[in-house]
Amino acid sequence: MGERAGEGSGGARSGADHDHIGRRLRTLEECALHKRTLRLTCPACGHVRVLDAVALWWLFQRRGWDGTLGLVGRRLCCSACRAAGQVRRPRLAIGRDPPTGAALPYPDAATWKRLVSRYRS
Repeated sequence: MGERAGEGSGGARSGADHDHIGRRLRTLEECALHKRTLRLTCPACGHVRVLDAVALWWLFQRRGWDGTLGLVGRRLCCSACRAAGQVRRPRLAIGRDPPTGAALPYPDAATWKRLVSRYRS
């Protein structure tokens, strides 16, 4: 009860942008494995979209794009601004909120199991 936000038991950080032992999540793959979501916020219009990291990882994997979190925002743009003819890159935040909007496709079970198996070994 006396714990402050962002502190977990044993001193490990428990924030959404860290894994269960306190390491910062750095790639879409790590976010997917830890079942996080990515909150994309347009700096121009304020439009917010929450995407499941598993589905977003699979999109990046299929297209051969770099899944480093610092580079992910360069591949995405605000759909509301794009409809108005402008390209705005969103700010990215890792969270655990439920996804919003149309769902992206997930990888098949065999692909997901290979990823999990590779991570565990």
